[in-house]
Amino acid sequence: MYRYERDKYQKDQFAKYFHEVDLSRKHNAEVHDKRYINMMTSMSHTYGNVLAWVQKYVLDLMPENTFKTIHVNSKIAHRQLRSTNHEFLKKTKPMIIFRPRIAGMDEDRFLKGTPLVERQYDLYNTYGGTNLQAFFNDSKNDISIKFQQNRSVMNVDVIMIFSTLMNQIDYVHYLQNAVSWNSPKLIPVFLESYIPQEMLKIVSDISHIPLYDEQNSTKTFLQYMEQNSNSPITYKLQGSTGSREFYRYYNTNLDVNLTDLSWDDGEKIGHIMNQYQITFSLRVEFDSTGFYYIFSDKIFDINLPRIEMDNSKVIPVFTDVISLEDLNLKPGWHIYNKASCMLEDINDKICIDELMNNSIRNSVKYCMDNGIPFKEFLDIKIRRQGKLIQEGIDYKIDYSTFTVYFNNQSSYFTYRILVCLNVEYINDLIKSVYKLK
Repeated sequence: MYRYERDKYQKDQFAKYFHEVDLSRKHNAEVHDKRYINMMTSMSHTYGNVLAWVQKYVLDLMPENTFKTIHVNSKIAHRQLRSTNHEFLKKTKPMIIFRPRIAGMDEDRFLKGTPLVERQYDLYNTYGGTNLQAFFNDSKNDISIKFQQNRSVMNVDVIMIFSTLMNQIDYVHYLQNAVSWNSPKLIPVFLESYIPQEMLKIVSDISHIPLYDEQNSTKTFLQYMEQNSNSPITYKLQGSTGSREFYRYYNTNLDVNLTDLSWDDGEKIGHIMNQYQITFSLRVEFDSTGFYYIFSDKIFDINLPRIEMDNSKVIPVFTDVISLEDLNLKPGWHIYNKASCMLEDINDKICIDELMNNSIRNSVKYCMDNGIPFKEFLDIKIRRQGKLIQEGIDYKIDYSTFTVYFNNQSSYFTYRILVCLNVEYINDLIKSVYKLK
């Protein structure tokens, strides 16, 4: 949702705090009406993002490949659950289940009651101060985007289910020694705040830079956003639905506390005891985003987009931390484009054609038609939950359509697709093919 408002303030305060507007056009103005629109981000995306980090943290605590089934309850629970439904009884054990719960407004949290994480007055007080955080500034096109920072809390109940009493006893003892219980700890992470499509449409209309160019690629718009932003902008593809999403990428700390470790006496199925549970909870506190605000005097010059509310479930999306050292790129190679994706189902595929440009497409086609290996200039790397996976084993790519087919039995994972290019080689190839100097 968004709301149109006007905010008045004095010229000298405006000059001090709002550099994004060309004041030479308003040098005689004593009072200026600054127009803005506010839009709500999707907190379900942020909670899902944090839930993915919690999953990784808990799974990393356990020995590798402990669980054969990983399940996430995508609906937010309103109370703590200590037992599992019958729907899980037939799944392969050992299994682990994550159930998120959203804390109420009365929950104690860091900086509660301060304007840094709560809106307590109008956007700008009489002294020109603001509780908004800077994000995007394009003075040429008179566009500035700021956001209200929030402090959020999420609780996650974890249920582990084993087939034997012996396994339950062993892992209770393991957890008692592997984890510091009832002791808050900070985990440095990177999160992604969903940028509403309507806000991007407004930025595109005012700047006259299309979201998708003639080649149906977002690269030009992404470059424009990143050139004027103080935070990286990430981009996600969504399986067979073809939906595309943009995010503000930021670093923060998860304040995590593990509590309430307990276990049951087992459950009898028929005449056999075959279900033993271990449960515990995590309280997670983190920085999040409230409203985004777009400031521009050109708002009246465009048609405001229609807002459509999204009622999708909470989906745990893992935010990959990209380090060039991890990729081991050779001299002359660069990351040309990148995107994240999740699968709708285990047989899903992802089309990455929009991550390319015509030069790459034509070079690949020329090499395929003439039996020339194009791996000399194009290398598509894919990371799953932050770890590099292998082409031909974990996935395969149809380079004629630039479609990725994944080889796994779960839609749980988040993938990061990296298009790496040997720029000098591809430029020489294009010159040779088209006989350019």
